Amino acid sequence: MNEFQVIDSVMPDVPPPSADQLTAARARVLAAAPIPPVSRARIGMKSWTGMALVAAAVALVVGAVVILVPRPAVEPVAVTPMQKLEGAAARLAAAPEAKGRFWRRDTEEVMRTKNGYRYQVEERAMDVLAFGPYREIYGWREPMSSKPYTAEGLKAWRRDGSPKLCPAQGCDKNMPAYSSTDLRLGLELAEGLKPTLTELRNLPKEPAALRARLLESYDPQVAAEREPWLTGAASRLIDSPATPGTRAAAYLLLAKSPGVKVVDGVPGTFGLHGLGLQYAGGQLVIDPGTGQLLGRQRLTPDGVAWSAEIVRKAGWSDVRPVVPPRCHGCTAQL
Repeated sequence: MNEFQVIDSVMPDVPPPSADQLTAARARVLAAAPIPPVSRARIGMKSWTGMALVAAAVALVVGAVVILVPRPAVEPVAVTPMQKLEGAAARLAAAPEAKGRFWRRDTEEVMRTKNGYRYQVEERAMDVLAFGPYREIYGWREPMSSKPYTAEGLKAWRRDGSPKLCPAQGCDKNMPAYSSTDLRLGLELAEGLKPTLTELRNLPKEPAALRARLLESYDPQVAAEREPWLTGAASRLIDSPATPGTRAAAYLLLAKSPGVKVVDGVPGTFGLHGLGLQYAGGQLVIDPGTGQLLGRQRLTPDGVAWSAEIVRKAGWSDVRPVVPPRCHGCTAQL
């Protein structure tokens, strides 16, 4: 076997070198490592010495050919949106959860509307929902601002004399905050499914088991269609005091629900950039790095976001919520 047969056996997948490459490689090898002449005094030396020199020369030739032959490019493996969601869900499930007596969520609500004016207005408000250790519940909504959000609308508003746009802070001094929902329904996930805080915290952390547990509360006499009922329950579950593992399982349960698809690179109309669980008329936006829910967006039939609920803060602490003054109906017992 000559040295080129050795090369073929060592590198069966490498394309054969050209004649010019072989000639150049042999010239460099022979110039760098000349074989010394054999004296008559060493004629009786064992034959393995000559074989070792030949093997060394062959190894140098192999190395030279490897350097000369370009390596094929390796294409990067594409990661699907579903795989990204699975990774985000795993990170959420593994995240440590803060401890405390009170769970609180602060959501900034944004809505773009005509609002009775001839220009488009963007309204913002802060919505708060909190639960305490003795079945107490807190909830209120405070208007923040109302203003035109397009260049044309801003010009039209100024031509009108820059009138005060309501609702906004200071618009109604007698009602700085108000209850935004029936607080007794604070833990209701769907019709006929209203767990206690303890039951909510003990829901399964695996998608199939979570689906089965939720469907135990499905009543066809109350809700006509099972799958939309289940999708609604899972959607509310991810924005609740449930454990990180249960919320992560709800992501994966939603991703396989009829009419729901996972999309990557959600355009951040309201600053919500991330993975999306998209359904008819809206989407949930998730941070792919942590798995945390960033918020929700409502979409027009053309897929344009016109309203959003941005999660500003959510979690447990020992700080008791302080209800704004003159806020009626903002506390209750579950």
